[in-house]
Amino acid sequence: MRRKDHTASLEINPIKAEIDEVKRRRILEEAVRQFFEKGYEATSLESIAEGLGVTKQFIYSRFRSKAELLVHVCKAGATAADETVAFSATLAGEPASRLAQIIRYFVRLQIAHRREVALYFREAKSLPAEEALTIDASKQHFHRMLRALLKEGAVSGQFEIADPSLAASALGGMASWAFTWFTPEGRWDAESVANELARLALRTVGVRNPEPYVMGSAA
Repeated sequence: MRRKDHTASLEINPIKAEIDEVKRRRILEEAVRQFFEKGYEATSLESIAEGLGVTKQFIYSRFRSKAELLVHVCKAGATAADETVAFSATLAGEPASRLAQIIRYFVRLQIAHRREVALYFREAKSLPAEEALTIDASKQHFHRMLRALLKEGAVSGQFEIADPSLAASALGGMASWAFTWFTPEGRWDAESVANELARLALRTVGVRNPEPYVMGSAA
């Protein structure tokens, strides 16, 4: 009988974990909505609970504070940098081809998480110092990856740039700030924006005909 009860418990636990994850995700979605629309300071746990139609204890059972919610939201906004660094490590080929793929990949992530990215830039001042440093480290890893690629392209003669670090800052900024102006209802879709920013990035570093590299990476 004990064995049967144990088996039933193992079957229930994954379901419970899935339900808990759905609840956490709904809390974070509502927090993102209110932080984005009203600002972090003007949002309270009470208003988040009210927006969800639950009690404040429902939130406390999963997040310790409003600050912890902000940390999770900002980490989601910074995820694009870490994911792009990991993606870059899987690429092969000449620098121009890899740069096109990296910019396209990063822009698509920035657009997909544009509210979280916007909140990170807008509310970073409210993050606990340790968490802010962790997130900032993700940005630095991304910059170093891009700088190394640009330096490789410059040494090979494929890119025409004087300072790879400055160029990395410029291209990273261009790709990052898509979240400020992109809207799903606008004239451009995410894929078109990712392709066009990849073209602009290649032209910026001196590639006169970026099209083969952009379309070759558009898979």
